[in-house]
Amino acid sequence: MRQLIVTGCPVPQQLPRLDGVDYLKLPSLQRVGPDELAPRVLPISADAAREMYRDLLLSVAHHFEPDALLVDSAEGEVVPMLRYLKETARHTCLILGLRDVVAEAPLVRAMWEREGLYDLLDNIFDRILVYGERDIYDVVGEYGLSARAADKTRFVGYLRRDVESQAVRQVRAELKLGADGLVLVTAGGGQDGRHLFEVMLEVLRRPGRATRFESLLVGGPLMPLRHQQTLRSLTSTVPGARFVDSVDDLTAYVAAADVVVSMGGHSTICEILSFERPAVIVPRAAPRREQLIRAEALSNRGLVRMIHPDELTPARLSQELERLLERRVAAAAPVRLDGAAATAAELDSLLAQLPG
Repeated sequence: MRQLIVTGCPVPQQLPRLDGVDYLKLPSLQRVGPDELAPRVLPISADAAREMYRDLLLSVAHHFEPDALLVDSAEGEVVPMLRYLKETARHTCLILGLRDVVAEAPLVRAMWEREGLYDLLDNIFDRILVYGERDIYDVVGEYGLSARAADKTRFVGYLRRDVESQAVRQVRAELKLGADGLVLVTAGGGQDGRHLFEVMLEVLRRPGRATRFESLLVGGPLMPLRHQQTLRSLTSTVPGARFVDSVDDLTAYVAAADVVVSMGGHSTICEILSFERPAVIVPRAAPRREQLIRAEALSNRGLVRMIHPDELTPARLSQELERLLERRVAAAAPVRLDGAAATAAELDSLLAQLPG
């Protein structure tokens, strides 16, 4: 099997090198509004960027004509490619993969209605996969999928991360932790995580901490250089704290941590759930409420502790950390983590139906 991954990832060097897999890098975009994207680097308009994406994706579809196409979005510039493959390459299986939460329901319903996505869900896609659990967040009900679309939908579970125990031991040895606890602070890409790190540093400065622990702050590959410099300077004056711009394998650091403090992105949540790490989530609440909805749902299930960003203070964060460090227990309720295997099974099922 041969695969082509088309991505707008702003840090393509972090993508793994795999046999039989090639990559096409698109210009990176960033969210500037609830349903608005703009080029991250290129000095072109949002409309020009969408036209570029549309043309490149159509060209890929025309020349590659895959047996299966899995997309994580079906908005705007992706639609012409989908319609082309449905009409011209009739053997191509079309699959939509969705995070457990896309955004708040009113926004998603309005956006999907405007973009004509409900028609695509009913008539274009062969399967709709949700990387989550229905009883945590019901995409079908919240976003108003029709009976026809619901029949194609599979909640495949969260995406498990794996790491060798040797890598975990190596992380703790490199950090020279000994018996001290490790609190890992990460904000995903890091582009808007500065405030979370600053509050964490204030926690570490508080006198009379009940529990002894070290803290590693990982800025992230998208953190602005000026923020990195500021945080590096601030951290140098705080005992028990270390700041690094990024790490090669964040998964191993999550697995090695006694507590994780993080925002609420889907990827980081999958890592926290995979290793059953006690976690304090301070989700982003704008421009979309995706992270907030996810964190609230997981908190209600007892899987994480959540602090609303408007309620984030050193005192509150310190209280949550002490509670989790004293208990040193993982989340009480299990979740499905076989999303990758279940996705592969769905693909195999669809491909098996192809003629010849």
